[in-house]
Amino acid sequence: QNLRGPITDGYVLPDAIANIFAAKKENQVALITGWNENEGLMFGPVKNAAEFTKDATEKYGADAGAFLKYYPAGNDSIAQLSQLNLARDMIFSVQNYTWANIQSSHGAKVYVYRFTRKVPATGEYVKYGAFHTGEVPYAYNNLQFVNRPWEQVDKALANTMSDYWVNFAKSGNPNGSGLIDWPSYRADSKMIMVFSENPSVKKMWDSESLDFLLGKMSGK
Repeated sequence: QNLRGPITDGYVLPDAIANIFAAKKENQVALITGWNENEGLMFGPVKNAAEFTKDATEKYGADAGAFLKYYPAGNDSIAQLSQLNLARDMIFSVQNYTWANIQSSHGAKVYVYRFTRKVPATGEYVKYGAFHTGEVPYAYNNLQFVNRPWEQVDKALANTMSDYWVNFAKSGNPNGSGLIDWPSYRADSKMIMVFSENPSVKKMWDSESLDFLLGKMSGK
């Protein structure tokens, strides 16, 4: 028996998740979702620019040009970054982007964020940037439990993020006094909160690449 993934048990999960959302039978609750800028995970050797371009041509054919526009390979360094971004998008971004689009289209309030703060580090760890789970100590305002060279801007960001999270837990709306207004997400406007050194609201800048990947995943 394959136990990977959610188990449709007929009680907690009465049907496959995709079927539940297609039927608009998901719980109509507010949602915060998002992802970190540098949480791509590599599960194999990094390809150089020529190898990455060759793989793109073989996989995407006539659409390889579009793929390489979103994930360029002008040189080996750029190709390496593209592979990290592609891994991030395939593992984290596409799923959360789809969830936000569907749940918001069904009338629920959805709030989308992107965490971009390069988490302070020392030694070899400085290369990881806004890595997977890097936002957690900020959202729960417990930087003191993590041994990193925190700066004042990190403490301020943790105060801000945790205020949004507490407000959301209390009311289903992250906004409150003294905070930048975090607009609810809509698929047509795609406004999100960017948690960086200076938190701000911006239009999602890479939705075209996510739409491209979603199209390929659906066979378009």
